[in-house]
Amino acid sequence: MSTKQNLESLLTTPAPHFSAGEAEQIAAEFFGLSGTATALDSERDLNFHLVTEDGDQYVIKIANSSEDPAIIDMQLKALEHIAHVAPDLPVPKVVLSNEGKLVEEAKAADGRTHPVRVVSYLPGIYPEEEFFSEDFYRQMGNFLARTAKALQGFFHPIANYELLWDLKHASNLRKYLGYVEDPKHYKLAEKFLDRFEKHVLPLIPKLRAQIVHNDLVPNNLLVGKEDHGKIVGIIDFGDLTHTLIIIDLAATIADTISVDSDAVEVAAQITAGYHEINPLEEAELRVLYDLVGTRLVMLNLIAIWRVTLHPDNYDYIMSGVGPTWVILEQWLELDPEQVTRRLLRTCGFWEQKVIEKASRESYQSLLDRREQLLGPLAYLFYDQPLHIVRGEGVWLYDRDNIRYLDVYNNVPQVGHCHPHVVNRIAEQAGLLNTSTRYLHEHILELAERITAKLPEKLSICSFVCTGSEANELAWIMAKLVSGNTGALITHHSYHGSTDAIGQFSPESLPAGKVPPHVRTLDPPTSNSNWPKPDAGIRDAIRAMEVDGHQPAMCLLDTSFVSDGIFTAPKGYLKALFAATRAAGGLCVADEVQGGFGRFGGNFWGFEYDEVIPDIVTMGKPMGNGHPIAAVVTTAEIAEALARDRGYFNTFGGNPVSCAAGLAVLDVIEKEGLQENALRVGAYLKKGFEELREDYPVLGGIHGAGLLLGVDIITAEGKPDGDRADQIMNHLRVNRVLIGVTGPDENVLKIRPPLVFEEAHADILLAALKGALEETQR
Repeated sequence: MSTKQNLESLLTTPAPHFSAGEAEQIAAEFFGLSGTATALDSERDLNFHLVTEDGDQYVIKIANSSEDPAIIDMQLKALEHIAHVAPDLPVPKVVLSNEGKLVEEAKAADGRTHPVRVVSYLPGIYPEEEFFSEDFYRQMGNFLARTAKALQGFFHPIANYELLWDLKHASNLRKYLGYVEDPKHYKLAEKFLDRFEKHVLPLIPKLRAQIVHNDLVPNNLLVGKEDHGKIVGIIDFGDLTHTLIIIDLAATIADTISVDSDAVEVAAQITAGYHEINPLEEAELRVLYDLVGTRLVMLNLIAIWRVTLHPDNYDYIMSGVGPTWVILEQWLELDPEQVTRRLLRTCGFWEQKVIEKASRESYQSLLDRREQLLGPLAYLFYDQPLHIVRGEGVWLYDRDNIRYLDVYNNVPQVGHCHPHVVNRIAEQAGLLNTSTRYLHEHILELAERITAKLPEKLSICSFVCTGSEANELAWIMAKLVSGNTGALITHHSYHGSTDAIGQFSPESLPAGKVPPHVRTLDPPTSNSNWPKPDAGIRDAIRAMEVDGHQPAMCLLDTSFVSDGIFTAPKGYLKALFAATRAAGGLCVADEVQGGFGRFGGNFWGFEYDEVIPDIVTMGKPMGNGHPIAAVVTTAEIAEALARDRGYFNTFGGNPVSCAAGLAVLDVIEKEGLQENALRVGAYLKKGFEELREDYPVLGGIHGAGLLLGVDIITAEGKPDGDRADQIMNHLRVNRVLIGVTGPDENVLKIRPPLVFEEAHADILLAALKGALEETQR
């Protein structure tokens, strides 16, 4: 089956041409139905009402030749599914052909072949606006919800095809803006597309989705001939697709609002009817205002484009465009917060989330208490520190509900408060949390899934709580196995904060305070063309020997974040590993910052070179903020530690932490976040390069995926840490959060959650351009 529908071919390919007589012949030949056919209103296909001699009634549906057969198959099987699970729902019943097929093919006089299917005819008439009432709107919501519930268990391989009328792809509508001639209407459409990309697009991965009708609007409903206010039928499943549940509701609301109706009341009553049958979530209701506005824009942009293809059908295509512009203007005049509050209350969410009373303490009071209680060691980010109270995806919110784009925090690897991670943590916390002295499945599954992503020899996991603990355990292993006492690290690295590991973190040490058992190496300073550092490491080992030490390990942050953010050029790690092993040491890859798919092209940073570490450490991101870390090594090294002293960590590998780790892997895999990092990282790097053409203060751009460093330099090409700090704080004032790194603190540190999308990259690039403009004055 095809997996993607040509988005425009259906609207550009002429509709089928068959007479009523030819339709009767098709019905008799393929379906054994003899009767009189009458043409029905149709757009991109052709429909006939067939009445047999016995009075039975059917609809003959002759599809456009461009229609994907797989999509027709999905629509018919969806109707069969509904008939099975919800037989009381008034939808057409599928009629099989004489050969037992769902679809047959008929050839038209022009030579084109068209799919043909037959369904039962539902008696009734189209509803008229004069009979719309609160009760009718609630009925609409009820029927939409019943349809959605009936489809909850339905699946089809083609379901996620890219449909032009699916609001989750609304950004694609921008290409039709050029067809809007009226500047006022252009700005109106652009306004709602902007709102969609700002308020809805980032949340799409977090909202519920399934196969839905996607077009249950008044023209696709039937009411009783005697009781015009009673819905008796649902027709036209032509826009069936897999999309957000709330998009299904938004389509119904938008297409039901009229120029003279109370738009908020219409929305509230339809929503109430829906919620009675299929309860909505608070997060879904919070995007409904913008989805309704975007749906209205969609209707007009597609119509205005289509009429250029079919000018002979101008009156039919453009009949609703004028009123829809008026409705859009009226919708824009509403206060989105008030509309949302009404919808929330309609569904029983009486108040928006209230921030804890303590958070209303004055900003200065919080600063004073922090200084008194936490002292000088607990420093804050930015010249004007932030008071953050919640996070969601790539966004952080302060106590005034102002949101900030988080381009800094790598700990929430799959996004702040990802619902799958939160739910897994909460569920397990409600069952059991204890040490690893008891059998439990989670720790075994997590170990299996992590080691499956590593070279075969790295097969034994030890779980701890932090990256510092992981590197501490690696140091214990390295000293024990090698019999040596020295460590090799890069010049400005950071590996943790324990007493031992803090000595391997020059970033946090006073200049020149690296202890005698530690020697530093040059990090790569570009992503390519780095010579093999054989001489440098040999010199470091000889200097270490002078002070009575041999290397127990070479410990490398494979993303070199504190050194400026780089990926290892070919041969770099290979040379360091070979020299270390020749001197009796072990090779340790610190993957705390670069691991778990952040680089995009590789799941681990050491994979940039043809090496296999003796030990791999990981932490922070693997639990999305929950305290879990790990050390993975060979069976031989683990056995040596077990014989000598063993190792136990009370909280390391507990069921709740492992549930968090498993959930993070689920999200990375199911949401394709490594692939997303590769794609968005390339997009972002290209954006930085384009900015550099106009702002030479931007120097080297290095790193990969969603871990990038951008050098800020002077006119003479020297590191400019002051300017980098100004840019970082300017971005913070404009609600974009980044950091700085590197020995001269002149490298902009870009490492957002992996759910960061191109739309978010555009926000960052625009804000950075503003910061560059402002700071060069």
